[in-house]
Amino acid sequence: MAKSGQRKGGSGAGGVRVERSTKNDVTLVGAESLSTIADPVLRKDIQSAISRFASIFGGVSERVIKIADFQVLPSDFHGALAVQYEGGKSQNYIRGIYLNKDFWTDKKTVNRRIKEWYDMGWFVRTSNPTRHIVMHELAHAKWSRLKSSRSARNARKEVTKLYRQWRRKERPGWGDYAKKNVDEFFAEGLSKHALGSGDRYTRRLVKILKENNL
Repeated sequence: MAKSGQRKGGSGAGGVRVERSTKNDVTLVGAESLSTIADPVLRKDIQSAISRFASIFGGVSERVIKIADFQVLPSDFHGALAVQYEGGKSQNYIRGIYLNKDFWTDKKTVNRRIKEWYDMGWFVRTSNPTRHIVMHELAHAKWSRLKSSRSARNARKEVTKLYRQWRRKERPGWGDYAKKNVDEFFAEGLSKHALGSGDRYTRRLVKILKENNL
């Protein structure tokens, strides 16, 4: 989750209902294309985040990001900015990244919300708050793929080991959210590397991905 969030469950789990699910498209109740965002600067930022993430860390299957009404999610997600969702039975499996339409109206609104969390020390502070959230969710998607892949077993072990080392030491430049678990450490680490100031931990994360051809 990136106050943002990561949600798993079956079809309809947590109030999420599937309208349509195919190989090329995922639609939730209230889901809309990014083209419905009126602010062209915000739309460009989202697309730039996707492109930059792919150029640094490689693409992920959740390349389609949509706007959605988070009222279909549990109440603890209503204040979230984004969620990476995957779940459902094989014949109705969905996965994707959804942005909360209550906040993703214009860049100023999104940045104001994220900067509040920066000031609280909750998130890694980066040079572009809007791209940060998108990259954080893309990193969740990549981590989910690593967790489900047998060939990525070694990488998962190395990332988990790195997380435990990081927890035992001083963490200047990191927010408290990364302490939550290895999933959030990975997501915040990739965001920090791409948009903030890299350090020995973010560089090691990238090296692990490269060494394991991920």
